[in-house]
This record gives sequence, structure tokens and C-alpha cells, in this order.
Amino acid sequence: MDNPTAAPFTTRVLDSRKWSPDEARDSQYTALLPASHRTKRDDIVVPQLDPEFIKDELSVKRLNAIQDWLWVCGRPMPPRPLHHQVLISRNIAITENPELHLVWSGNRIFLKPIPAWLLEPDVWAAHIAPDGEMAKCARGFLFSYAALIAYESDFRLAMEGGLLPLSATWPAWRALARELLQGHSYAAVNPRYWYGELRLGRLNKVYRVRQGFVFRGYSSVAAHAVYGDLIRDNFAALATILGYVVIVLTAMQVGLGVERLQADQAFQDVSYGFTVFSIIAPLIAGAGIMLVVLGVFVSNWLATKNYEGKRFSEMGVEPYWRNQPEKSPTTSSA
Repeated sequence: MDNPTAAPFTTRVLDSRKWSPDEARDSQYTALLPASHRTKRDDIVVPQLDPEFIKDELSVKRLNAIQDWLWVCGRPMPPRPLHHQVLISRNIAITENPELHLVWSGNRIFLKPIPAWLLEPDVWAAHIAPDGEMAKCARGFLFSYAALIAYESDFRLAMEGGLLPLSATWPAWRALARELLQGHSYAAVNPRYWYGELRLGRLNKVYRVRQGFVFRGYSSVAAHAVYGDLIRDNFAALATILGYVVIVLTAMQVGLGVERLQADQAFQDVSYGFTVFSIIAPLIAGAGIMLVVLGVFVSNWLATKNYEGKRFSEMGVEPYWRNQPEKSPTTSSA
């Protein structure tokens, strides 16, 4: 591709409306933007087509940080179409976070809908093409949708799932996809989009090992909602293992009643060792589970308190409890 930062299409998917030179201004595109936008500092602002907004909507920096390990989490191939996702019993879960786009866990796959402003060639020319890195992210994002929406059945699923603007039509999408694919080059897209679907469980493991996020991993969207669930699931796994231990101990007890095995010293030693192990191991495992839960709790508590202090400072307010007057002790009259 001669110019990797140029708009990759000229087709207007959004009701084929033509913008005049006077209309090609930021204020005229507000109808294509969200009602509000959450910044990195968790402030809610009116969205503007500025570099910060576009970066929040398209950047996949966290995935690029572990780019050399993405092969563990998925294959270097385009994502499979929407109808295939439904075929393998995956539910489409909407996310507006580009870092979760095409990430799957269990029977859910997270997909970021195509922003309406990203389908306007004039927006590309004015706001995306000048930033080479964001242009690569945008190209990769649209390329992923060229793979997801391949058939008209995929298009219907996309419309039903809210993945495309309501004014999009199948003929216009076909024309857009044709332009995207004819000019496609993997060198012109962000390396994250060299891969399609990524497994969240493995992303979490990679982030814990490579980035040091031991308790948090890559994302907590599929994590336990409450500590009780975390404890229950871990002890349920321990109970399953203990069930097998009970079967082995029962078999050994029967074996010890057999005259031939009673004279086998090796069997006697193994039975003794496994009996001691079956007594000690559950205690160690149970203590380990509680230590992990405690570690998660402390990590979350520290992160919450640190965030609270930083957030209140940015908001310019004091915590509510600091502003409460101290109650003086009351005395009762005789």
C-alpha cells in the first residue's frame, strides 16, 4: 500500500450522506459521537474528536505490550465470522473497550461496535490519517469486521447485536468490505490485529507472569464477582481432588487386607506415605486457598484506597468522613 495512513475506503456506509466543505468541521460530527466519554482519569466529559478521544477508542497498547506472547492466546489468523461464533455457542457481549475486542472467555466473545464516526471518510482524513499509529489501529479494527461480517447472515447478526450503526445497509457494507480487503496489508495494521480471537484466560496468565499483575491479570471481566464465589469454586476443585484421594485410600485399605499385598513391603511403604499425604495435603491446600483469597482481598483493598486518595485529590474534595464534626460526649442531667 503506497500510503498506509490514508483512508482505506471512500464508501459512505452511513446513508451515503455527502458532507459539504462547511459541514466537514468537528461540530458537525457530534451526532456521530457518544453522549459522554470517560477519560483515563475517570472524568465524564462531552466527547470531542480530539487525539485523546480517538486514542481511548482505538488504542491497544496493553496488548502490544505482550505482542511477543499473543501466540499463546490465539492464532495469527482473522477472526471467524459472526455466524460461526453463534455456531460454537458463543454469545456476543458488547464492550466499548478496544483492548477487549475479539477477546473470548467461556461462552462469550467481547466485541466493540464500529463507531459511526469511524465510517466517515472525512473523519479519517482530518483526524485519523495524520496519526500513523492510530491509523494502523483503525485499519486493523475495520479489517477485523471485514472478517466478522462476511455473509448477509453475519450482517443481520451484527445489526441485531448493535455492532453497526442503524443506518448501515448490506450493499454499502459489501462495498466498504471490498475496499478494505483490496487494499489490505498486514504491515499497515497494528500487530495486535495479526491475531484474531484471543483467549482471556491465557491473557490473564501472560499478564501475571510477564507484567507482574499477579492478582489482577489482564482483565477481571470474567473473574468472580464476590469473594464467596472465589472461595466456593476453589474448594469445589479441592473437593473433587479429595474424592479421588478417598477412592485411592479405599483401594489401599482393601489391598492391605489381601495376604499377598500384606507381605509386599513396597506396597506397605506407598500406603503409609499416601495416607500421611492425604492427611496433610488438604490442610495445606485449604490454607493455600485462603492465603490466595487474602492476597486478592488485600490487593483490591490497597488499590481501592490508593485510587480513592488520588481521585479525591483530582476532584478537589475531601473525603466525606473528614468533614464530619466530631460529636462531643453528652451528659445526662440528674
